[in-house]
Amino acid sequence: MSETEPVLELTPAPDMIVDIVKKMVDGPWPRSDEERENLFAQLGIKSGSRHELKTDASTHQMTELDIGLDGKIPGSWDTYNNEFLGVSVHLYGTQESADPAAQSGFGKLQMQLTEFFGEPNRPWDNEETPPCIWETNGRTITTHLFNHRDSNVMLSVEDSVLAAIAEADSNAS
Repeated sequence: MSETEPVLELTPAPDMIVDIVKKMVDGPWPRSDEERENLFAQLGIKSGSRHELKTDASTHQMTELDIGLDGKIPGSWDTYNNEFLGVSVHLYGTQESADPAAQSGFGKLQMQLTEFFGEPNRPWDNEETPPCIWETNGRTITTHLFNHRDSNVMLSVEDSVLAAIAEADSNAS
């Protein structure tokens, strides 16, 4: 790094995010609302308002999420058929395309997650920066850099089996 390059301070620090991911992956996956609430309490995560859906009959439900770290971090936790599916957050977001902080955050998260979970799967090779997907302990961890119009890093941790069922049901509709 040259002296003229600015040092990017990322908020929240990627290692804080990776710590939350590791705890979600290493522990038992919540199978009840009480277990999910206990996990969230252990991680310092807070639920917000439920997103209004077009129909009450929807099998998918999203609720706002506050991961308890500094920075503007929109997030949600999701259920499918009333079972806890996972969490998703958007990090390092700006309204600029190709923002250096979002690119740096994506790279640092990818590097740290790879250190703990091995090389990720990159399912699409037709993107400039394809998503990274790790499968471990029955969980799917996904990071994806969005940087064409706005910039942010999406990170999600999901129950792998339930996510596959939800995806199959979605494709069948």
